[in-house]
Formats: sequence, structure tokens, C-alpha cells
Amino acid sequence: MATHKLLLHPADPTCPQVATNVLVECLQSIGLIGEPVRLAAETIYPAGEHFLQLITFLGCSPMIELEPPADTDSLEAGSKDGRYCHVTVTECGGHLQFRADEHSTEPRCPQCRKPEPQWREQLRAWQQDPQHLHWSCAVCGYTGQLTDLNFRKSAGFGRNFIEIRGIYPSEAIPGEALLASLKALTGCHWNMLYVRE
Repeated sequence: MATHKLLLHPADPTCPQVATNVLVECLQSIGLIGEPVRLAAETIYPAGEHFLQLITFLGCSPMIELEPPADTDSLEAGSKDGRYCHVTVTECGGHLQFRADEHSTEPRCPQCRKPEPQWREQLRAWQQDPQHLHWSCAVCGYTGQLTDLNFRKSAGFGRNFIEIRGIYPSEAIPGEALLASLKALTGCHWNMLYVRE
């Protein structure tokens, strides 16, 4: 079953990867996450004491479950399908990775804003050969890289990702204090995107 996630990643795809333990220490020090919980396939982090101050929930009264289940089976199942809000931190082995919602719409050219209908084919070519990142717009002639395409918060590139599971699209955004802490750690601005994967 696909899980709704709010992903945070460096805005600049050339931003160097940060070791997971360093990123985790930063997130724990500001109170976004609590102590690690080791599951069969991954390590997750429950919401920390300042989670609700660092993530801004939008709307009148969002239904957010912050308390993880007590029993192991429910904890494991809830982690996979996002039944409760928790965080995972992933690094990509130093390689640039692409993450996207399964229903991503066509990205747009950053200059003329026209959709790029061939983006999936170009993405596959890049995944087969990471040197094939070059892209040019067939409409306006803009030349750049695939990472320049505007996916409008449904996809992005990075070497680190912070996954906040159990967040529906446009339900929450990272607060300024969280983004400032990530920028201070990495030297790069961070973006957000919503995915279901």
C-alpha cells in the first residue's frame, strides 16, 4: 500500500550528502524527532517534543496521529502505510536520487513554463547513465539540466531525504525554524514535496 509523505530535500541538487547520523542528531537536537525505533526493515523516529512547532499543519482541524502503536505488529504495519506520523531519514549513497509521487504531472520549463511531455523518457536515460542530466526545452530553447524542471512539489532530486510519513498533500509544511536548522547544517536551502509511494 502506498504511503502519503511530506519529503524534505536540499533545493540544490549539487548539495553534498550529509551522513544520516549527523542529520538525525540535528533533528533530535531541535526536537523534531525522538529516539530511534528499530523495525524489521528500517529505523523510524517518532515525533519529537517540538514536532508541532517545527511542522505547520494547515486547515481547521487536521486528524494527525502522533503516538506510535504500542504493539510491534501495529507499529510495523502503521510504519509502512503511514497510519501515524513519524520520520525516516534516508541518504542515497552519495548519488543523486529522484523521488516522485506516483501520479506526478508533467513538469514545466523554468523559463517558458510549458510542460515537458518527454520527461519520463529523459529521466530513464539519466537513471541509466547519470552523466545524461542535460535537458533543453523544445518550445523556448532553454538549456539546463533535468533538475531545473519545475515539478510543483510532486517530485524532486537530492542526496538526502527526510520523510515525514502520514502527511497528506498540502496538509502540512515545514516551519521556518526547521528549514533554518537544515540550512545551517548543510549550507543549502531545503525544499519540500508531497508524494505517495
